[in-house]
Amino acid sequence: MFKSVFKAKEIEFLCAEEDWGIIPAPFAAKKDIPDWFKALPPKLGNQGFNTSTIKRCMPFLDALCVGYIIPLAADVHFQTNEDASGVSFEWKFHKPMVETHTFEQISTEKAPNPLLPKPPMKFLNYWMIKTPPNYSLLFIPPLNRVEPRFTCFSGFVDHPYYEQEYINFPFVWHKENSSEILPAGTPLVQVIPIKKDELLPKSRSRKMTPEEIANTELLRARRSLVHQSIYKDNLHRRK
Repeated sequence: MFKSVFKAKEIEFLCAEEDWGIIPAPFAAKKDIPDWFKALPPKLGNQGFNTSTIKRCMPFLDALCVGYIIPLAADVHFQTNEDASGVSFEWKFHKPMVETHTFEQISTEKAPNPLLPKPPMKFLNYWMIKTPPNYSLLFIPPLNRVEPRFTCFSGFVDHPYYEQEYINFPFVWHKENSSEILPAGTPLVQVIPIKKDELLPKSRSRKMTPEEIANTELLRARRSLVHQSIYKDNLHRRK
């Protein structure tokens, strides 16, 4: 049913044979840079020391590019009432695309969930994922991409579960009084492979030392007086 030619240091997405070539495949997040970001000039104005735009912000761009995007498998028609507390959906795909959760799964009378009255739902995903065994997968809403219609919840899944089961994506539909088709290929989540064992398990807070203050002031002076792109040109590491 599934075929694999997995290699070390590689992430692999597997689907059933009947879905191969039918459903949109996951892809590197760097291939989905928003048009508004592409259209931005690096600076406001035509010359000189003008104000930089977010186009020159490497941390913003790195967040856009890290990991992979898992897209919606097939068109889904959503219809909502005036406050999106009632949502209906339909599709023509041969497998289910959306399932519902109950309000009790996310809320109690003593601690109501702020998402209410919008009901929790779940996008069904038909891609299994294969990685080296020392990785976990962080699933998050696509970073720095505005999606006003819905938001998927985040999740952190350990190996080898995601090699043996489809990981589905709980979400809430935001758009009220709407009737629209969410097209196949719509980005649902950004998945980032992370070595969970290498996360820093401890933390502490303290005041800066005189040496640290001096280093900070020196970097700020170099950035403001000598080289505006010091992070981009000298400190940033290409991913």
